[in-house]
Amino acid sequence: MNEDGTWPNRGGQILGATLSICILSTGILIWRIVYGIQSKRKLMICDYLLIVAACLNVASSGIRIKSTIHGQGRHINDPSISKPHDILQYSYYLYIGQIINLIAVAILKLSICTYLLALPFGLTYKLVIYLSIAMVAVFNFTLPMMGQLCAKPFEANWNKSIKGTRFYKGSTALTYMQGVSNILTDVVYIVAPILYLSSVQLSSKTQWGLRLVFCLGLTATVCSIFKTVELKSLLKTRDPTWDGVNLTIWSATELSVGILVASLPPLRKQFERILRKVLPSTLQTSNKRTPGSHSGIPMYNVSKVTTKRNTRIMGRSDVGIDDGDSERSILPDGGSDTKVDRGIMKTVVHEVTSESRSETGKEVPQSFEQRR
Repeated sequence: MNEDGTWPNRGGQILGATLSICILSTGILIWRIVYGIQSKRKLMICDYLLIVAACLNVASSGIRIKSTIHGQGRHINDPSISKPHDILQYSYYLYIGQIINLIAVAILKLSICTYLLALPFGLTYKLVIYLSIAMVAVFNFTLPMMGQLCAKPFEANWNKSIKGTRFYKGSTALTYMQGVSNILTDVVYIVAPILYLSSVQLSSKTQWGLRLVFCLGLTATVCSIFKTVELKSLLKTRDPTWDGVNLTIWSATELSVGILVASLPPLRKQFERILRKVLPSTLQTSNKRTPGSHSGIPMYNVSKVTTKRNTRIMGRSDVGIDDGDSERSILPDGGSDTKVDRGIMKTVVHEVTSESRSETGKEVPQSFEQRR
């Protein structure tokens, strides 16, 4: 109880922390799916699994609201909690939320595994990924689900006032093994794509950008560590509605952060476009003021601003360049020359050269195609 005679309530912290990251992760996933459809990219199994995990995450957030209404975040002796009604409702919604969270995390990790298996890894690393799938299936899904569903009668799983029998009794060691399995598999899912990038021919900028995206998965690993540490707070507690707040927040955050980070890799080009728009204006204005300067990096496709004839004159071709995001079109040589207006290029390269050669009369003018 506080000094002013009121009872503390951390319900706002629970909902504020978990709902905000849930909304953000769901929004990023929707962005990924919409961008994939607009790019005419066929959705893969990992996309569908990620959508299922996100739907379960939203459902879990709704259940968390109900458990908070019935006492989560308050002391169990708080007079605002009616007994036994609120305690039974809190226990029931907490139980349902735990089931949904277990299923969602397992599907999320399976989605990441299907994404990694689509990469051309060697046999050794594919075996490591398959081993991580086995660890998730056993320690993060099967054993925890058995612990949640083993009581008879079934209501005894969440109603502790009912004396029932259990055919499986989980131990503290298995509980901590679940946390260790989460941490190990998270590390595997971060290291795997980074190792893959080292064997692919990409620009240094692109590789470091993708490495940064995958390293964001460490935030989910941090959540797993704190969740594992908080497990001990519920082993011998007499105030579960209050002592379980941190565990609830870390469990929900782990799932939402995992969905968010797993949704980022296909959006790399979109984030690059955003970064180009928010770059300091001096980086772009300097290129406009000094056409011959190479101090800036051109952020556009130079082949799109010249005609085909001028492109042949300058010895460049607009064939084979996909879009402005391609690293092949961001070349230091010749990039700044194309900053000149098309009319200027015609005057300097085409008209002036042809006139000067015609005045001498010593050489028969040849077409550019013949010179080449």
